[in-house]
Amino acid sequence: MITKVQPSKYIYPPRPKNCIPKDQADLFVGLGYRPQLKYNDSRTIIKIHPDQTIELWNRHAERFRAYTVPSWLIDQISETAKQIGLQHGKYHMLDGGLLDQKHKAIKDTIVIWDILVKDDQHLLGTTYLHRYQQLQARTKPWYFKEHQLGYAYTDNVFLAEYYQPDQSQQLWDLVETVNQPYPTPLLEGIVYKDPNGTLEMGYKSDNNTSWMVKSRVKTGRHRF
Repeated sequence: MITKVQPSKYIYPPRPKNCIPKDQADLFVGLGYRPQLKYNDSRTIIKIHPDQTIELWNRHAERFRAYTVPSWLIDQISETAKQIGLQHGKYHMLDGGLLDQKHKAIKDTIVIWDILVKDDQHLLGTTYLHRYQQLQARTKPWYFKEHQLGYAYTDNVFLAEYYQPDQSQQLWDLVETVNQPYPTPLLEGIVYKDPNGTLEMGYKSDNNTSWMVKSRVKTGRHRF
């Protein structure tokens, strides 16, 4: 069921509610869940209005206050919309994260991993894999130092890679390597998503929890 949505209506981003220890991830891998990196970011909903105005909202249904989006980053988001093929004169909503406020290593950078509204339509009932494929463009790898962390739309906007199930351990090795120089993790862990999980209503903060789980690196705040 794909329904028309008004730009004034806030849609909360899908969020994994359940958190599992790393050694339990194989259960979900065996079910076909595919891993993505969990970045130390500020969750960001990107609203692209019919007049091409771009707004960044947080996961609490508020405009960003502590961060002012540079005009050049707005330009890069516009370029990203073109690469994805989003129509002018229509409303779109991308789900991503702002890499700036949570860690000193990366600033003024946005990661994208989902599209919730396209061409005025709330993509209810569509699978995660279907939506992810709509985000793919002819992009080059996006690197942090020598580590590939996704695929670049522009220098400061990139698509999170959606790995195959059997790449889970490889991804944990990457998390450990990238985090090694820092007292605070740059990569918080891994989110496992069912490619066949379908988008449900996002009109409350807890939503779409049935098709994704997370596993975090151990910190003072989290055991896993």
